[in-house]
Order: sequence, then C-alpha cells, then structure tokens
Amino acid sequence: MVSVTLEDGKDVAFAPLEIRFDPKVLRLNDVVAGGLLSNDGQQPVFTKNVMNDNGTATVQLNRRPGTPGVNGSGTLITLQFQAVGRGATEVTIPQVNVRNSHGQPVAGGSPKLTVNVQ
Repeated sequence: MVSVTLEDGKDVAFAPLEIRFDPKVLRLNDVVAGGLLSNDGQQPVFTKNVMNDNGTATVQLNRRPGTPGVNGSGTLITLQFQAVGRGATEVTIPQVNVRNSHGQPVAGGSPKLTVNVQ
C-alpha cells in the first residue's frame, strides 16, 4: 500500500489525481479515499477509474459544493498494488493539482516512488 499525503493544507477542496505505473510489474487493485477531505465529518465526492491494461488511474476527490475546504495534514488517497511481474519501476503522479474552495492551487508537484519487485 502507498499513501498520498498532504501537509499543512489550507482550505483544501479539490484533489484531481492521475496515477501512472508499469502494468507489466504492478496491478492497482484499489484506490481508497483518505481522511483529509473528510476530517470534519463531511464525506467528499470520490470517484476512481483504474485502467490496469495501460497502467493508469484517475481519481477525483472533492468536497461537496457549498462546503468549505479543510485545513491540516493527512492522507488524500491510499493505493493498493499487487506485484504481477519482476523489475524496477516507478509509480508517478505527474501533475498534482490540489485546489482550494475558490479553485486556486494550494499544492502541486510530481511525486514518484520507485518500486523494485524481485
């Protein structure tokens, strides 16, 4: 399992994510919403589309319309992978674009994780 976290977020309301991985080495069995966007008890809108054949997944994690964003640190999503082959590969999220309740960017980057399956 791999968790994607955010630290010291302010008014976090939207977290669209695209995950890329090598389908010859890894299979993404599930994507689970983390607790950051629901830390005040409001359940966010969460959708996922896992495409293991081409090694991608898209995730939409949003606060409900009219609900203010959340502040703090925590997990956005958890990725549950299974090894299906051998080799070194990377899991990447090429364009993190976390936004506040006004649609302005609050976090970004391109995190990646190297995985070595033996």
